[in-house]
Formats: sequence, structure tokens, C-alpha cells
Amino acid sequence: MKKMKSLAMCSLLITMLLMGAVCVSPVSAEENGESVDLSTYTLPCLKENESIETITISGTLSPQSEVNLQSETKNRDDEKYGIPFGSVIVHSNDGITRVFDNNGIHLLSVSDDRSKSVPTPAGIEKSCTRVHEVPNDSRVYHRGDRIYVLSPEDELILLIIDECSSANQGTDNAVRGWVGNDWLECAQDKSAEYISEYTAYWDVPTAPPSLDGYNERIYLFNGIEPVDTKFLLQPVIEYNYRWQGAAWACDTTDLQNGDTIIGPYINTNTGDQIKGRIYWSESSRMWSIVLQDYTSGEYSSITTDCVNGPQRRNTAACVLEGWNVDDINDLPGNILFHDMSYKASGQQMSIDLEASYSRFAPREIINSCYVDIQQNPSRVRLRTDYC
Repeated sequence: MKKMKSLAMCSLLITMLLMGAVCVSPVSAEENGESVDLSTYTLPCLKENESIETITISGTLSPQSEVNLQSETKNRDDEKYGIPFGSVIVHSNDGITRVFDNNGIHLLSVSDDRSKSVPTPAGIEKSCTRVHEVPNDSRVYHRGDRIYVLSPEDELILLIIDECSSANQGTDNAVRGWVGNDWLECAQDKSAEYISEYTAYWDVPTAPPSLDGYNERIYLFNGIEPVDTKFLLQPVIEYNYRWQGAAWACDTTDLQNGDTIIGPYINTNTGDQIKGRIYWSESSRMWSIVLQDYTSGEYSSITTDCVNGPQRRNTAACVLEGWNVDDINDLPGNILFHDMSYKASGQQMSIDLEASYSRFAPREIINSCYVDIQQNPSRVRLRTDYC
């Protein structure tokens, strides 16, 4: 296997030439006994163009069929930048994310720290250069400093190369501590050993009366958080001006490091019946995260190997998470999670849910919350009208 030449080396060549080329060699999946041979995805030489101005963006870098290098607004403050299928995203140590098309042509240079940061249900904000919405049923493979995103037909949708030093990456600081956001209330089992499947049902609640800022969010989800990894697996509905939802594989390292992949957003409405399912397939050795809206028939789904199989130490939880909530008018209506089931290696497992509340959120909000475990561990009402 040829040794990869980094863009750092390319930058030396660019000092002599206006256009520099970096040929990136593929990674062989056969060496690891994988069913997908990633070596078949021959990469182009990445031709960096120094004349391209470094810009700031306010939306996620997301592959789509209709390229739109300007922002595409899905609702009032929710944007994404449409980049071509087959794009290569390179995060460089100089703090710039560069986007190339599948022929290696340089399309964009984006400043990581000056671009907008976006909230995530992992409890941290990410630079929008680090969040990517991909089509339904995409398969996501993590290989060292690369992430390959493939379609169900095995076409390369997106390749992410992270040249940033791992020494600069933060530790898992995902969901605890008040920096304007926290799990406000949840029912959780922090000792869900080797859990391989978690399914929950709930109805979309009434909307918060006055939640109206870009960084004000409500997240509702059932999730698996492996303690010894940096990822959360979550089928999520969120409120920010309206209800919508997506499947999330959240990277919980810091703002400028680690990429989060999400399925396509779907619109949901108060009263819609939701199913969230996370499950491990031993045959494909990948996790699937699926959010289904039974009322509309829409769904959001991704498959990922970001977590290497069921882990010994996990937290399984159904959660109400809040971002920049100030008072009870920022809370949604009550949420009933029901018919929840948990499996390890295909067998029902013992789960003992316990109520938990934020120690950091405003007291008015926590006084309104009450975790009503009606039938442990299958039925939980997260109340927001308790005071």
C-alpha cells in the first residue's frame, strides 16, 4: 500500500506551484476481513487551488444530488450547504476545511472556528464543518483518520479525511454539566452491559410555548451511550421553531474535532407516532439507527461502525434534553415513552431504569420535571407540568 501524502506536504508544493496535487491512496478493507472492500474506491488527486478564498458558512456540509454551494434554508434558521455526491472533505491542521469533488477539483475552503457552531443532541456544539446530513440508509465506515459514507448501492457518497492532530482533540464531555444545555430529565440504566438493541415508542408532544432562538432547542430521544467510546447513538426528534427528527451518530469530542453523521431530517407534528430503534447486526458488524414517523410514513436511517460492537459499559436512557431553556415556557408537553424493549445478543435483557434530573439547569425548570416510571423498564412518562 502506498503511503498517503498529506495536504500538509501539498502545501509545500503549492509554494512553488499555483496548483498542487496530492494523491491519497485507498485503505484496504480486505486486510481486516470486512465484507466491503474500501480499496475499490480509488481516490483522485486532490488539487488545491490557493486562489479560492476561505469563507465562513452557517450550515452543515451535506452531499446531495443538486449542488448548492450557497446555503439552503430548510426552515428559518436551519441551513445546509449542498456539496456533490462523491465529495472529499479534508479537515486540515491549519483550521481550514477544504471540499473537493470526485475528480479532485477544489470547490470550497471554509474556516472551522469562524463558521457557525450548531447544537447537537450529544450535548456539545460542533462547527458546522463537522456535521454532515447524508441520505437514508447510508453506511458509514470509520477507518483511522477517514470516514467513508456509502449508499445502499455501494456508491461513495462522501469521504472525510481528518488531518487534525489527535492531541488537540477533547475528551468525552457529551452530556453533563450546565453550559446552557443538559439532560433535563431522563430514565436511565447506567449499567446496560453489552446492550445490542433498544427500541422505544412515543408521540410528538405539544410544542414549547416560547422557544424561539436559533440555539434554543429541545431534543427527545432514546439512546445508547457506550461509556468507553466518544459516540452516542440516537434517534432524535427536536424542536426549533417546529418539530423535526433524524437519526444521529454523534461524535462527542470538542467543538472543532470529530465528525457527526446524521440521517435526513424529516418533518414531524404534535401527535405523530414515533419509533426510535438502535440495533447491532452481527453479520454486517454495524449499528443501525432508525427514526420512524408512523403517522406520516417518513423515516430517517443510517448504519455505522463508529462503535465496535456492543460494549461492556453503556447507559441506556430515554431523555428530554434542553438547550438554552430559561423557564417553563421553553418546555414541551409531557412525553410518554412506551413499549420500550432492550436486547443483548438477540435476547431480552434485564434493565432497571432510575430517574435522573439535571443538577445545573434553572430551578424553575427542574421543579416542573418529574420522571414517572410507570412500568419499569418499558413505560416512562417524562412530565414537564409537575409544579
